[in-house]
Amino acid sequence: MPLAPPQPFPLRWHLVRLVSGTLLPAVAFAAVVAFQLARVERGAVERRAVQSARALAESFEREMSGSIQALQALAESDRLDRGELESFQRESERVLRTQPSWRHVLLLSPEGQPLVNTAYAFGTALPALADRESFARVLETRQPLVGSLAVGKGARKQLAFPVRVPVLREGVLRYVLTAVITPQSLAGIVDSPSSDSGEWTRVLVDEAGTVVARTRQPERFVGRTATPPFLEKTRAVFEGLYADVSMDGERVYVAFSHSNPSGWTAAVVSPRRLLDAPVWDSMLAVGGLGLVFLLVSAGGAWVFSRRLERSISEASAAAAALAEGHPHRMASSSVWELARLGEALERSRLLLREREVERDAHLASAEAARAEAVAAARAKDEFLAMLGHELRNPLAPIVSSLELLRRRGLARTPEHEVISRQLRHVVRLVDDLLDVARITRGQMSLRREPLELVSVVTRAVEAASPLIEQRRHALEVHVPSSGLLVLADADRLTQVVANLLTNAARYTPSGGHIRLRAHGHEGSIALAVEDDGQGIPPELRSRIFEPFVQGPRSLDRSEGGLGIGLALVRSLVEAHGGHVELHSDGPGRGSTFTVWLPRHVQAEIPVLEDVRKAFVPHAATPGHAVRVLVVDDNVDAAEALAELLGLSGYEVAVAHDWAGALSRAEDFRPEMALLDIGLPEVDGYGVAERIRERLGPASPVFAALTGFGQETDRARTAAAGFRRHFVKPIDIDELTAFIESLRPARSGAA
Repeated sequence: MPLAPPQPFPLRWHLVRLVSGTLLPAVAFAAVVAFQLARVERGAVERRAVQSARALAESFEREMSGSIQALQALAESDRLDRGELESFQRESERVLRTQPSWRHVLLLSPEGQPLVNTAYAFGTALPALADRESFARVLETRQPLVGSLAVGKGARKQLAFPVRVPVLREGVLRYVLTAVITPQSLAGIVDSPSSDSGEWTRVLVDEAGTVVARTRQPERFVGRTATPPFLEKTRAVFEGLYADVSMDGERVYVAFSHSNPSGWTAAVVSPRRLLDAPVWDSMLAVGGLGLVFLLVSAGGAWVFSRRLERSISEASAAAAALAEGHPHRMASSSVWELARLGEALERSRLLLREREVERDAHLASAEAARAEAVAAARAKDEFLAMLGHELRNPLAPIVSSLELLRRRGLARTPEHEVISRQLRHVVRLVDDLLDVARITRGQMSLRREPLELVSVVTRAVEAASPLIEQRRHALEVHVPSSGLLVLADADRLTQVVANLLTNAARYTPSGGHIRLRAHGHEGSIALAVEDDGQGIPPELRSRIFEPFVQGPRSLDRSEGGLGIGLALVRSLVEAHGGHVELHSDGPGRGSTFTVWLPRHVQAEIPVLEDVRKAFVPHAATPGHAVRVLVVDDNVDAAEALAELLGLSGYEVAVAHDWAGALSRAEDFRPEMALLDIGLPEVDGYGVAERIRERLGPASPVFAALTGFGQETDRARTAAAGFRRHFVKPIDIDELTAFIESLRPARSGAA
C-alpha cells in the first residue's frame, strides 16, 4: 500500500524553520568560537603566569650569581694563603658593606669548624654550623651552591640560608666561604614591578621545599613547608601550571619554574576565578545574544513571508497556465529570481555551447600531447640503444685484450683482476640500463620453465661473490636443496637474486654480514636478503624501487651503481607474478628485501643446467681448423678478437670495411663470418648480402656483432639470415661454443 504524501505546511512555517535551522548552527559556531577564544585567552594568561615564574627564577638566579661571584673574588684573598684570618675578617667586613643582601660572612674549615664570622669579634666563641647538608655537598662537589633555609645557631635563632663557595689552592680544599642571607633580603626580588595582576602571589621555595620569600603574608608563611601537591608537581617537571589549594585555603592555579643551578622553585599563584571567569562569561554572552537573534529573526521571517508567498503563488499560477496552453503575463514581482529565470536559461544554452568548443580544443591538445609523449619515448629508446652501442664499442677491444693477456699468462697480477672486475661492472651497468628501458616499454619476454630455487641462488651467489669477497663480507645461505619449485626464467630470476646480493654488498660497510634464506609459506615462496649495512631512511622507502633512485651518497661515490638494480628487481619479480617487500629500521640498522614468488607444483623437478658453461678451446682439434672471417671497423677490437680466435685453434682473417670483407671472403673462403652491423658506407646487412651473391652455396654461416642488443635489433638480424646475434663486448666462450656447434652440421650457407 503506497504511503500517503506528507502534509504540506504554509511557506511562513518553512521560513521560520529555515531561519531557525540557519541561526542555530551559527549560534553554536559562535559559542564554539567564543569558547575557543576564551581558551586562547586563558592559555595566554597561563603562559604569562609561567613566564612570570620563569622571570622570578631568573631574577633570583642572577642575585645568587652575583653573590657567588663576590664570594669567589673574596676567596682569592692572599691573606688566606698566609693564614692571616683576622686581616681576612676585616677584608670580609669591607666586602659585606657592598652587599646589602648579605647578613654576615663565614669562613669554615673543611671539618666544619667556624674560623671567621663577621657577626662576632675575631677571637670570640663562634656558633656552630647550622646547615650541614649544603656544607657536605660543597665538600663533595667542590662547586658553589645555594643552601636551604635553616634556623641559625646564634642567640637570635634567625631564619637564613647560605651561599657557599669552596676555597681551593692547587686543587686542595682549604676553606669554605659562606655568605648568610635572610629571607627579608629577597623581598626586593619577589616584589619587583611587573605587569602581573595585583592578585597574583609570587613565592620562592628552596630545594628542601621550604617557603623562603612570599609577597603576601610573608611573616605567616616564610619558613613553612609548601603543600604536598606543590612538592609533588614541582619535583616531577621543570616548569608548568597546575590547580591547587593555597596554604591559606584558597582555590588557585600555580605556575612554577625551577632556577638553575641553585635548584630553587619560583612560583606565581593566582586565584582560579581569574582564569576561569572569561570562559563562562563568553558562553553566557553568546548564549543570550544567540537566543535574542533567534527570536528576532523568526519574527521577521514570519512578517516578510506574506510578500514572498504571494509572488510564488503568482509564479505557480503562470506555470500552470503555460502547461494548459494558455500562457499569461506574470504580474510584477519583487522576486528577482523569477523575473530573470528566462534569461538564465538562455545564458545556460550559450554557456553549454562554449563548453563544447572548449572540450574539443582540450581533446585536440591532449592528442597533441600524447603524440609528443610517444615521440619523446621513441627518442629515448633510440638514445638508449645508441648509448648501449657507443658504450659497448670501446669495451669490446678492452675485454678481448684482457682475455688475450689472461690466455698468454700475462694477467695474473692484482691490477689485472681490478681491471677485469671493473669491466664486468661497466658491462653490467650497460645491460641493466637497457633492461630498464625494455621493461618500461613492456618488451621484456620471459622463457619460463620449472626449476628449483636453489639452482638460481647458486648462480646468483657465484655472480655476486667477487664484490662480496672484495668487501670482505660474511655471507650465509640457508636455502633448501629441494622443495622450492618455481616456474621462472632462470636468467632473469638469477638477475633478481644477484642484484639483491650486489645491492646488500654495496651498501654494507666492509666486513659486514649478509644472509640469504628461503622458505615456503602457504602456496608461495619467500626469498629474503638481509644485511647489517647502511639501512634505508623512511623518506626513501616509498621510492626505492623507482628507476635511478638511490640513497645518500658519499662524495667519492664508493657505493657505485646507477640506481636501477632495485627497479629491475621489482619489475622482473612482478613479471613472474610475485612482489617485493622492504623492511628497514632506519639509517645504520640494515635492511631486508623479501621476494615472494608463487610456488609451482609438478611431479618431476628438472634440474637447471648453466647454459653458459666455460668452453675449452679446440686448439688441437683433429682435422682442419674452422676458417673465421672477422669484419669490424674498430681495428683494435677486430685484431684482438682475431688473435683470441687464433689462440683457440681457428684460422682467422680480418677486414675493416665492406670492400675488404668481399675481397677476403673470395680469397679466404670462410666457414663462418662475424660481421659488425655498424660498418661505414655499407653496413653488415649489405656485406652479408654481397658475400652471398659472390659465393653462392659456399657462403659462410653469418653471425652479427653489434653494440645494439634490443629485441628489435635481434629480430632484424634473424630476419636478415644471421644465425647468431652477439652483443659487444663479446664473450669469447660463447663465440667459440657457437663456432664448434657448426662443425658437425654446417649447411654451407646461412
